[in-house]
Amino acid sequence: MPMPGQFFMVGLPGRLDPLLKRPFGLFRHEDGLLSFMYRVRGKGTLIMSGLVPGDTVEILGPLGNHYPLPEGKYRIRKPLLVAGGTGVASLLPLLRELKKNSIFVYGGRNRDELLCIDEVRGLAGEFIAATQDGSEGVRGTAVDVVTDLIRGRDKDGFLLYACGPAGMLKSLQGLGLQGYCAMEENMACGTGVCLGCAVKTSTGYKRACTEGPVFDINEVVFERF
Repeated sequence: MPMPGQFFMVGLPGRLDPLLKRPFGLFRHEDGLLSFMYRVRGKGTLIMSGLVPGDTVEILGPLGNHYPLPEGKYRIRKPLLVAGGTGVASLLPLLRELKKNSIFVYGGRNRDELLCIDEVRGLAGEFIAATQDGSEGVRGTAVDVVTDLIRGRDKDGFLLYACGPAGMLKSLQGLGLQGYCAMEENMACGTGVCLGCAVKTSTGYKRACTEGPVFDINEVVFERF
């Protein structure tokens, strides 16, 4: 049974270009069917966008670890889910588990970048959208919303779950919350063999495909931002 935060390697059989499978986070698992959300960014996803019912794809998974549910000392904390762009695909399965016990903050450049917001709004206990142009929700970023949300409140009352651009994750890390983030790294094999998805952490490099993609957000070392 796939868990929220895990991923699958998806490939197009019989093709040499693209040759390798690509990672896609679990979006939905219902009645034995798997669903993935993706944005067309290269040749592989462009070809996938033209698939029709009955076409065949190759999948390997579920792979990687998953978001830990609030347990033990974290049980009393309010889950705070923060998504940027297509990061919502990773967090929606977790939201379906947590439902009204959560706060969901979703940010994008504009309204068109916010996906599945009706489902998110219906599931979350509190939903706040943020767009940089102000076309949906508050004007600003998801990090701006979280900063305002926790101001003057006990940070230990929240448990953060985040997925989105690395710059967003680094900014969230700077807020001093405890929690987890899913790293959206390029992967070639998905099984830890190629070492192409190494993530730098405070305890050394770790493979996103086997020791991730979910990490303690305060252990990740964001060097590029």
